[in-house]
Amino acid sequence: MACNMKNLVYYLDKPGGSFTPVEEDLPNPGPGEIMVRTRRTAVCQSDVVIHKQGLARIRQWPAIILHEACCQVEAVGTGVTAFAPGDLIGLGCDIPCPDRHCMYCGENGTGDWTSCPQTHATGHEFPGFARSHAILPDWFVQRGPIVKFHPEIAPDHACQLEPLACCLEGLTRVNNCIEKRVVVLIGSGSQSTYALQCALAMNARKVILINRGAERLERVLRDFADPRVLGLRWDDQIVSRVFEECRPFNEPHFVMVTAPCAPAYELAVQVLGYGTVLDGHAGVKGASGKPRIAQTVDLNNDIHYKLQCYQATHGSSMHGIRRAHALINEKRLPRLDCMTNATERFHHSQIQEALARSADSDSLKVIIHWD
Repeated sequence: MACNMKNLVYYLDKPGGSFTPVEEDLPNPGPGEIMVRTRRTAVCQSDVVIHKQGLARIRQWPAIILHEACCQVEAVGTGVTAFAPGDLIGLGCDIPCPDRHCMYCGENGTGDWTSCPQTHATGHEFPGFARSHAILPDWFVQRGPIVKFHPEIAPDHACQLEPLACCLEGLTRVNNCIEKRVVVLIGSGSQSTYALQCALAMNARKVILINRGAERLERVLRDFADPRVLGLRWDDQIVSRVFEECRPFNEPHFVMVTAPCAPAYELAVQVLGYGTVLDGHAGVKGASGKPRIAQTVDLNNDIHYKLQCYQATHGSSMHGIRRAHALINEKRLPRLDCMTNATERFHHSQIQEALARSADSDSLKVIIHWD
């Protein structure tokens, strides 16, 4: 049966370039496929970087970017039973490669998609959601990071599934490092603000938020105020101030680096203590590549006898997706709407403006509306 629907696609012509809207024919979903209509796309800092300077993994331009999305199922192909028209779904960015026999991504794989030599991600190898509709292939539908939300969940919340999942990968990789414990977040951007909300939902004893700039730190402390949350400006005494605020404990239990700069990693190491888990959440890279951040690690006196744990999280698996889905679906993040204010909402015809706003020093989560 012929389909008369049209798909509005915004192509980014090149790094640092502009978006061009193009109308394309939209086919019917084939066996095992689903057709989805984009409801919201949220803007990640990775999108800002891709827009400004590109990404080596994007090998073909023009490209379709944006990977934080929620969609509504419009039609399903034969054989699809897990989804039905009208379902509101959220999508993860890191996705399995199409090889059904892959040891990481396949039907009997480990699910460690980011370790796959053919690693795939939405907005990179797989087209992003700067488009009104998409056909998700059968392998994506069967094995991909797709979750269905309760009908009462707002699209503005569902589109934040993926960044929340990335955050929760770091917060939950080591058991029992958040509940009743002191959490230090270095940086006060969107990922730190997600981590703050998740840590509170996970019953952290105290959350210490560190940032150099005042504007965004003040916004987060105002909009996400809680007796357990403390903000510290980064100064020459920041290490001693962190230890002071950890009392009656001697040091923090969990430290997450969300500021993509070498000094943030250097600071994180200075505040480690007995049993501290350090999560390197924001990698450091630029147009010239990934700089080396040297650190001497005493495997015996620090790692062994202090039980310190060094880890890094990049992207998300179904582990993080399921945890993020539960927090949103169960409405356990009551201030999620505070991530986005009136200046951070844009129509899909304003993608360029949305990316520019997301790059501002006071911005948290920009959301693009497609309805």
